[in-house]
Amino acid sequence: MGKPRFTLCLVLATCAWMLTPEARVRAGGEAAGEPQEQWRIFPHPPFARSASEEVTGRITRQIDRFAVLYRPEGSNRSVETLGDSLVDAKARIQLFRLESLLRLYVKAFPDLEKYRLEVKDVEDALGDYTFAVDSLDFAKGKFRDENRSGPPDAARKAEQDRILEGLERKKAAARVIFARLMTRSTLDDDLPQLRSAVMSSFSGWTPSRDRQFVSHELFKVLQKVRNGRFNFNLLEDGIHEFRRQLRWFPILVDSFDGLILVRDDAPGACPVPSLEKLAGTPTAKHRYSNPELKFPASRPCTISRCLLWQVVKTTNDIGKLKDEVQGNASVESALLDNDIDVSGSNKATAEEIARGKTYRDELYSSRALESLMSQLSSCKS
Repeated sequence: MGKPRFTLCLVLATCAWMLTPEARVRAGGEAAGEPQEQWRIFPHPPFARSASEEVTGRITRQIDRFAVLYRPEGSNRSVETLGDSLVDAKARIQLFRLESLLRLYVKAFPDLEKYRLEVKDVEDALGDYTFAVDSLDFAKGKFRDENRSGPPDAARKAEQDRILEGLERKKAAARVIFARLMTRSTLDDDLPQLRSAVMSSFSGWTPSRDRQFVSHELFKVLQKVRNGRFNFNLLEDGIHEFRRQLRWFPILVDSFDGLILVRDDAPGACPVPSLEKLAGTPTAKHRYSNPELKFPASRPCTISRCLLWQVVKTTNDIGKLKDEVQGNASVESALLDNDIDVSGSNKATAEEIARGKTYRDELYSSRALESLMSQLSSCKS
C-alpha cells in the first residue's frame, strides 16, 4: 500500500503546482494572452521558494512610503485636516504608484484585489477633494491674470468675489466628505495586512518570471491605448479616459523603481528620430520623463527615454486641456451658484474636441507606442 499512497501524493502535489500562475506560464498560458488567475489548492506551491525581496520590495516600498505620508512618524493626525495635508504632500502621486502595481499584479494574484479597491477608493476621494482645491486655485489664477492690466470695476470685482466665495464653500464641503470617507476607510489598518499578502502571494515568483510578466502587461497597456476605441467627442468618458489609460504607462515605469530602466540614446539613435526635438523642453524635464529608479533590477528591461517623452507630452497636453475645460466650468458653476459636479462632465466645445484629437493623432503618428511595444517585446524572453 505504500507505493500507491506515495503515487497519489505525488499526483496531488503535481496538480497543485500546475494550478499556480508560474506553472501555467511555463506551459504557455500567459504568454499566449490567457487570463491570469490565482488558482491554488494549497496556500503556496509545494516546495516553493520564499518571495524574492527584489520583486516584493517594489511593492512594499510603495506601501511604506504612503504609510509615512498618511501617518508621519506614527502621529494621530486629525481626520478633518487629513485632506489638506495629503494634498500638500502630493500623496495622490504615491497612491497612484501603489494602485498601479496592485492593478497590474492582481491579474496574477486576485487576493490583492481587496487592497487595490481600498487604495482606489482613497485615491478617488482624494482626487475629488483635490479637484475642489484646484478649482479654487484655477479661479484665483484666472482672476489674477485678468486683473494684471488694472483693477476690475466694481461690478466685475463683486462677481469675482462671489465666484471665489462659492468655490471656497465647495472646497469646505469636499473636505467634509473626504473626512467622512477616511473615517470609514480601513486602508490605514490594512496596510500591514497588504504587506503580508504581498509576501505570501509572491512566494516562488522569481525575478525572471517577474520581468517576463511585467513586460507583457506593459505591452498590453500600450496596446490598449493604440487599439482602443475612445469617443473624443466626450470630455470625461472619451478624451480623459484615453489619457487615463495612457498615463498608467509612465506611472508604472516610475512605480517599478528600477525594473524598467530608461536609457538616453545617442544623438540620431532614437528609434523615432523626430522625437529628439523634445530634448530640453518642459516635457523632457517632467518628473515622469525622469523616474528616479533607485533600485535597478538584477536583469532590467530597458526602454528609450525619447519614446517616453512622447507619452508624457501627450498625457500632459490632454491633462492641461481637461484642467482648462473643467476649471472654466467650475467658475461658471460657482457664478450660477449651483451644486452641479462638473468634474465628470462630458461637455466640450468643438475647439476643445479638436485639440484633444490633435494630441491623440500626434501620439499615433509618431509611432512611439509601436517602438515602445517592440522594446518591451524583447524583454519577454
